[in-house]
Amino acid sequence: DFFWTHGVMSDEVYANVTEHCDFAGKACSGAWDAFDAGQIDAYNIYAPVCVDGPDGAYHPSGYLPGYDPCSDYPTIAYLNDPEVQCAFHARMTEWSPCRNFTWKDAPVTMLPSIKFLIENNLPVWIFSGDFDSVCPLPATRYSIQDLGLPVTTPWRPWVAKEVAGYVQQYAGGLTFLSVRGAGHLVPSFQPERALIMLTSFLKGMLPPYIQD
Repeated sequence: DFFWTHGVMSDEVYANVTEHCDFAGKACSGAWDAFDAGQIDAYNIYAPVCVDGPDGAYHPSGYLPGYDPCSDYPTIAYLNDPEVQCAFHARMTEWSPCRNFTWKDAPVTMLPSIKFLIENNLPVWIFSGDFDSVCPLPATRYSIQDLGLPVTTPWRPWVAKEVAGYVQQYAGGLTFLSVRGAGHLVPSFQPERALIMLTSFLKGMLPPYIQD
C-alpha cells in the first residue's frame, strides 16, 4: 500500500502484488521482481541518497538540513580504527553495520508484548515517520487495529511550530503518533519533533495542539 499510495509503484504492479502475494511462493516473487523503485532510500523515500561522484568520493544527491546519507562511510572507517577498538575494549576485528547474523529469538509480532504492557498499566507510545517504507505508517495502524482497543482521544494534529504529525490515544494507555516529514529514524530527519514527542511521553501528556 505504501509504495503505491506514494507514487512509487505502478497500478499494474500493485494489482499483481495484491493478487499474488502472501510473501511466499513463486507468484509473489515474480510480482515483486517487476517492481523497480530506482535508487531511493527505503528508510525515507524523499531523503537524498549517497552517490558515487566523478571524483571517486561519496556525495549526498541533495541537501536535507542536519542529515548526511553518506555518514555510514566515515562511521565504518572510525569503528575499524584499531585505536578506537582498543579504546572501546573491543575485540580487534573487521566491523561492518551488517554481519548477516540470523536472529533466532526475535518474535514474529510484538503485539503480545504490547498487550502485556497494557495489561500491566504501563504506557505504550508507538510512532511512525510518514516517509518510512520499511516500517510504514499504514502497517503500524493495521497492527494497532488488531489490538481492538477503544479510542479515548480521537485523531488530531500535534504541533511543533507547524503540524508535526497526528496522534490518537486508546484505552489502556496506548498512544499512536505519526511524525510528519520523518523517516525510519525519526530524530535523524525531524529532531525537534522527536524531542517534543519524547518530552511529552516522559511528562505523561499528549504533544501540544493549538486549535484555530
